[in-house]
This record gives sequence, C-alpha cells and structure tokens, in this order.
Amino acid sequence: MKLKIVSFDVDGTLVDQKFNQIIWEKEIPQLVSRKEKWSFEKAREFCVKEYEKVGDRNLHWYDIKYWLDRFGIKKKAIDILKKWENAIEVYPDVIPVLKELKRRGYKLIIITGMPRIFLGEKTHKFNSYFDRIFSTISDFKRVKSPEIYLLISKKIGEEPSSFLHIGDHPALDFEFSRQAGYRSLLIERDGKNHSNSIESLEEIFNFL
Repeated sequence: MKLKIVSFDVDGTLVDQKFNQIIWEKEIPQLVSRKEKWSFEKAREFCVKEYEKVGDRNLHWYDIKYWLDRFGIKKKAIDILKKWENAIEVYPDVIPVLKELKRRGYKLIIITGMPRIFLGEKTHKFNSYFDRIFSTISDFKRVKSPEIYLLISKKIGEEPSSFLHIGDHPALDFEFSRQAGYRSLLIERDGKNHSNSIESLEEIFNFL
C-alpha cells in the first residue's frame, strides 16, 4: 500500500535527551537529597535504582507525578518542568525534514510514550507540522505496543501498511510498530548499529 503517513517518536528522535536527563538524573535526585539529607550521589544512585525497578514497560516509568509521590517530594511537577524548559533542544534536521515531508503531501503524526505534561514545550517549535499527536500514556493509559500502533491506525482511518514510523527505541518504536504492520526505521543518532537504522532524519527520504 502507498505510504501516506509518517509518524515520529519525540525523545531521541525530534528532541535530544538532555532535558530528560536533567529532570530524572539531576533535579529529582537533588530534591530527594534535600529531603533525606543525603549526599547528591547517594540520592542519585537511589533514584536510578528505583527507576530501574519499574522499567520502561511500566506506565509509572514515564509519570513524574508518580515519582514525586513515591519519593515524598512536595513539589508540583509543572514547576519542575518549567524550571528546565530552556534545556530542551530540537535536533537541527527536524524542521527541514518536516517541512519537506509536508510539501510532498504526507500526513505527519507523533506517537510518544511521554505524558502530555512533558509535551508542551518539547513540541511547540514544530507542532504546526503535525496533524495528530498521540501520547500513549495520557491517551490510552498504556505504553507502546503492537496493539497501540494498530489502535492508532484505526483512529487515523488508514491501514498500518500506509504508515512509516521512526523512533529511537529498538523494541517500543521499531519492533512493535513493525509487528503492527507499519514500515519502521530506527534512528541511532550516535551511529548505526542495526539494519534498517538511520543516523539523521534526512535519510528518511531514501525509504519513501
């Protein structure tokens, strides 16, 4: 079937990971450090171990409010995110590629596991290029799975084979979308390690 829709993950695909790293590996451990009167390193090690216990296949992994409650931090999630919004960086290849895809007539959507509370500042520079934005956590209360990709194709009203999905997670983006019948590309901005992977969004045009 003719390719009609190009879907994108966000973190590691459209924006870099610096903002996430600051929130999860710096800001929250600092708050835990102050609360527990621990050294920063002890607090950071504790937080990382707690994150790992949950894992990225669990809804709680992505939910900053859950972690603030779990660690007993009396601070609003939105205030933490606003504090560091200037750390969000859009990759330089993003806008030119989105602009060209729209010029060629493709429908563009976002499929992210990120809760919508994270999405505002991360996507505001390129929101206008997208026809739909799906947060699997906020919209479906589920992490990415083959079933979620199928559900999204039904909501869009197109067959899975008319989608190309690009993301940086080998399972959640590449394998699961492929299992649902999408065409898939894994983006590895630090260098290709897999077949069907790209280092830059500009390489998408080789697969259209």
